Amino acid sequence: MDYCGYVNVFQGCGEIDLPKPEGPAAKWFFIKAGCGNTSPAALVPFGGMSVSPYSGGYPTGYGNHLPNSHSRPAKFEGGDKLIGFAHLQQSGTGAIGYYYNYALTVPYYPSSPFRRKPENEYAEPGYYSCTLEDIKCELTATKNTAVHRYTFGSENPVLKIDFSNNGLNCNGEHRGEAEVISIETDGKKTVTAVVKAEGITMCFAAECKGRISLDGSQAVFTPDSNTAELKLSISFRSTENALENINNTADFEETRKSAYNNWNEYLSRFRIETEEGKIKEIFYSNLYHSLIKPSDWSGESFVYTDETFMTDFSTLWDMYKTGFPLICMSYREIAEKSCETLLLLCDALGNIPNCFGLSDKYLLHSGQARTLGSYVLMTAYRYGIRIDPHRMVKAIEKDIFAEDKTDFTVDGRCRSATWMLDMSDCCALCAEIAEEIGEKEIAEKLRPLSLQWEKCYSPETGLMTDDSDYYEGTKYNYSFRQMVDMDRRIETAGGKKNFVRLLDEFFGYGEPDTVQPTDPFDYKPVEEGIKLGRFEGFNNESDTEAPFSYIYAGRHDRTCEIIRSGMKYMFTTGRGGLPGNNDSGALSSYYVFMTLGLFPVAGQNLFLIGSPFVDSAEIDLSSGRTLSISVAGNSEENIYVKSVKFNNKDITDFRIPADELMNGGRLEFVMSEEKCNV
Repeated sequence: MDYCGYVNVFQGCGEIDLPKPEGPAAKWFFIKAGCGNTSPAALVPFGGMSVSPYSGGYPTGYGNHLPNSHSRPAKFEGGDKLIGFAHLQQSGTGAIGYYYNYALTVPYYPSSPFRRKPENEYAEPGYYSCTLEDIKCELTATKNTAVHRYTFGSENPVLKIDFSNNGLNCNGEHRGEAEVISIETDGKKTVTAVVKAEGITMCFAAECKGRISLDGSQAVFTPDSNTAELKLSISFRSTENALENINNTADFEETRKSAYNNWNEYLSRFRIETEEGKIKEIFYSNLYHSLIKPSDWSGESFVYTDETFMTDFSTLWDMYKTGFPLICMSYREIAEKSCETLLLLCDALGNIPNCFGLSDKYLLHSGQARTLGSYVLMTAYRYGIRIDPHRMVKAIEKDIFAEDKTDFTVDGRCRSATWMLDMSDCCALCAEIAEEIGEKEIAEKLRPLSLQWEKCYSPETGLMTDDSDYYEGTKYNYSFRQMVDMDRRIETAGGKKNFVRLLDEFFGYGEPDTVQPTDPFDYKPVEEGIKLGRFEGFNNESDTEAPFSYIYAGRHDRTCEIIRSGMKYMFTTGRGGLPGNNDSGALSSYYVFMTLGLFPVAGQNLFLIGSPFVDSAEIDLSSGRTLSISVAGNSEENIYVKSVKFNNKDITDFRIPADELMNGGRLEFVMSEEKCNV
């Protein structure tokens, strides 16, 4: 089956264009910019190399958006036109701090303008094409090599590569510095360059038949025919490696076909059936965007000597919730490589970084959250991914007791209460695993620290404390995560009835509809909206787990209402089809799980039940087993789960242990229009 045929590669590339929300979704408030921040880059699943049309727009290098953090994104003049085609892009992020887009490649004529409007844009997984003037431009890629093909319609074609390009080019903002240390050519078809950017040395190799001349940091090719095929590769170790990558790369058509087949194989691990045709496009487009990051650069580490090396854990505070559970669920090799990389980074750096990409700024974004790499490791372990548990718990212990976390381990009070939650539950989960595997000393060391989470909640309000810094939200957005001890958490909120009341207020039940901010130059409406203390509506990942906390208070009906409303009004098709930053696929992976009626609780041996909206599904699990899902009575009206069984066992608490689910079997839903189990 052709699963790639359902994918819209352009999904989320532009400003949001969502249905007018009704019901619960009309009560939520967006605090971040209304754009998905994806790119139509050509790449293979989890590939190191990507190649994308380049306008210099924020933040991927594609599109016409200026740097933005709220409301509708501002545009820059000329952003609807391309400068050329660049390599390596972020996916769905916002202000990550570095933006790649290296080796800017430009096909042109001597009379061509700097920017040209792309016509006939087309993309499919592993391929992008457009026309600039009368030049047909096509891109595809392998894991570590980009292949370009340009068909010129006129005489005197030229193709140049600017090795000094780094970052964006939107009104001159976010231009990085790329130092070209050396550039050499054989004058016939090959050029090599050594470049340093973001503290990382990169070795480039490019090949194109024709004459080559050097102009400062640029290589200028005069193709020997009107059809030019260019291969370009990057190594972080040597130009010889980059040249070898090129030599091992097939021609354009073969590479394109291989990339397409590769994508089909990865997408086919999730097979859904539904009578609603639009759902398949939204589902597979989101699954596609879930499988772009992290990037596999095995054999190219610039931190340690081991072969395994993954990068672009660029927004780990978002990826750990559903992005990595999705990878652990069905993509064993990538899960194992990701875990090994995190463990090796801990060995080399002394802690597990919160953000890791092609940069030597290992502590960048350390203020967002803490120990989330540990959650990734423990999720993988609970899902049966091959990982040495003794090595894992020792790495987590090392990270918890690192020098930068003495505010938690020694002082017992952090500047941000969210850090306290991160680390307290991390200690609880790690202590549980340590006890299971006989690492009793580590368990005893971590267990007292696991109790510090109660300091984060106010007994007067039942919410998190006011005396804290909160990242991308307020105390409301962080008050409803799934804690290890949810019974005790609900007690701190005054019991189940009051906990439900607090959740209802958070989701806006009984409140007037909100008005979303639209002016990117006016932050006041955002400030006023934040004061509502409202759910961020999938515009951001800070509170995406909150709908499932109703389950612990016996109100699964509310979970169903929130999820169905959110998936209907916040996700759709096309360039405007994502509600906010799709941080490294975090929102996309959330949609995939919601479609199936499952929510993974990161780090815990637990899946929670949602409200599925497919007729059936089959998932190839990383355990080698298959999970089959059937949904009787699936419809837009039947949003409530009347009953659910897993392997013929009634699930009345809407919870399934992850290790049981990963052994496969049959999950059977019966849906209803009437509220159930209230």
